[in-house]
Amino acid sequence: MYRIRVSKVFSAAHRIVEQGGKCEQLHGHNYRVEVVVGSERLNPPGMVVDFNELKEAVALILPDHKLLNEVYNFNPTAENLARYFYEQLQSRFPVVRVRVWENDECWAEYEPD
Repeated sequence: MYRIRVSKVFSAAHRIVEQGGKCEQLHGHNYRVEVVVGSERLNPPGMVVDFNELKEAVALILPDHKLLNEVYNFNPTAENLARYFYEQLQSRFPVVRVRVWENDECWAEYEPD
């Protein structure tokens, strides 16, 4: 399988409802979202998909400089964000997985079974 990856950064605030710790307080992150798409075949120019097309699509769904609790009707954990971004992109691209980094040390990933 051929795979490509794009990565975009966005900044946002959130609070994790019912977390029971300090993350219930309003705080922010400089998130990094990695999207991996794959295919067993390449399109006629010899690509899985065009990097620029994928980067533009990812940029359009990222809630830059927003309060995530006001944007989504789900608890905006990294895990839930990874799944949501996957679901937003999978109808247009052969998405393999989406990884959401909250910082340089912590990430969550969604990859369907």
